[in-house]
Amino acid sequence: MPLKNKIMKSNYHTHTYLCHHAEGTVEDYVIKAIEFGLKNIGISDHAPLIFLEDRSVRMSLEDYPIYLEELKQAIDKFKDKINIYKGLEIEYFPQQKKHYEELLTNVDYLTLGQHYIESNNKLKSIYHVKEIEDMQIYIKTLIEAMKSGYFKFISHPDIFLFNQTNISDEMLYLSRLLIQAAEKYDVALEINANGIRKGKITVDKKSRYRYPRKEFWELVKQSKVKTIISSDAHKPKYLFDEAIIEAYKFARDIGIEVEEELVMN
Repeated sequence: MPLKNKIMKSNYHTHTYLCHHAEGTVEDYVIKAIEFGLKNIGISDHAPLIFLEDRSVRMSLEDYPIYLEELKQAIDKFKDKINIYKGLEIEYFPQQKKHYEELLTNVDYLTLGQHYIESNNKLKSIYHVKEIEDMQIYIKTLIEAMKSGYFKFISHPDIFLFNQTNISDEMLYLSRLLIQAAEKYDVALEINANGIRKGKITVDKKSRYRYPRKEFWELVKQSKVKTIISSDAHKPKYLFDEAIIEAYKFARDIGIEVEEELVMN
């Protein structure tokens, strides 16, 4: 159901100490979610992926059993107080399909956070993407990922516009392709509060976030795509903070109805 009362009831994007760049255990997040009055909490730490072992900060294969055990213990302890979902955030590479299928035997959902693309037979950080050719690769990768059926929602889908001062017609076209695929494959798109948490930049005397990017979300408004707001919390206190409030204002100003919850399993 679309959110009508402006009160956040679900967050499906959170990170724990096991990814080595966040704070808090699974239980820390669950306790804070209960304190904030959330109905649903999804833990979605960065999944182990040998393919990117030296490319990003993420959970190691050795940490993964610890993660699953912390999730199990939290579910057993707090199942009468809150719905806890086991998730992982991960990039999509077609050659890794077996890995995604194996991960989904242990967790309720995967969220796609595409931090890297394959460009000219090399991995390139999405934060370094500037050329339209690399943006095309990003969009193609996301569409293939949505078609695979492995992912419940796309984290920060507009992050490919991170370095763009001005949004060209071709960038808008690529955005529409992404949004149309999300609608076709029934994959939700996420307004990411961590982008808001990182603050605004000033370009041509105008202040804006690098993400979420207004131009992208105005196109989402014209579609029937499900939209969620996620904290992308790297500390338990970020589950509900000023960035979350601002994210709802951002959606409200554009006219986007935010989903109250998703079916996660």
